[in-house]
Amino acid sequence: MSQNTEVIWEAQPKQAAFISCPCDDVGFGGARGGGKSDAVPGDFMAHEDTYGEHAIGMAFRRERTQLTELIERCRQIMVPIGFKWHEQDKYFRGPKGGRLRFTYLESDSDADSYQGHSYTRLYPEEMGTFPSETPINKLQATLRSGHGVPCQLKGTCNPGGPGHQWVKKRYRLDTNPLGYEIYRFEFTNPFTKKKIEKTRVFIPSKVSDNKFLGDDYVANLYQVGSAQLVKAWLEGDWSVIEGA
Repeated sequence: MSQNTEVIWEAQPKQAAFISCPCDDVGFGGARGGGKSDAVPGDFMAHEDTYGEHAIGMAFRRERTQLTELIERCRQIMVPIGFKWHEQDKYFRGPKGGRLRFTYLESDSDADSYQGHSYTRLYPEEMGTFPSETPINKLQATLRSGHGVPCQLKGTCNPGGPGHQWVKKRYRLDTNPLGYEIYRFEFTNPFTKKKIEKTRVFIPSKVSDNKFLGDDYVANLYQVGSAQLVKAWLEGDWSVIEGA
């Protein structure tokens, strides 16, 4: 590196694990302040750098207003390295031609609008805000590439919220709350009879894994008033029942 090189963003260890993970379905987070949202642009920047114009991602949340801060954070990280923001269509185009789109799914049926699209990365943000995993599962049908690009779903989540139970079940956090165990699912193609294996994993990240947040942020979490919620947000405790 040149002495004049400016580092715009650098992955912390748990974010690096998220970015490098090859599993088909990756859940990330589990507690407040673990650096979840930064992991999304971090992953796509690496993806676009490798696959160029064939890297096509979509980040989505339950409500439009929830996208505002994510888009702004992506601007801060991605624009300085050559990504351009297209306001009207809500997407970034990278220096090598890749695209990262932003949208929201206010109802489960909104996912039907994207059938026929092709993406190499899906980023469901705060999965626990979705009452059902149905729209996320539907969008998995859009993960495909005619150019051999590996396709993945990489989502973020915290305990609590209307989707608490399905997220917990999806990543088997009731039996393995510490995560990191790779689960394998085998399917058979009814046309070729070939067996296909898909993998799923959960990577935990807490405020203690984020060097940019310290004692003051932890004190703020303690002020939410509910001991259950403090335990969930601070420790990533999925046994919490409040808001589930």
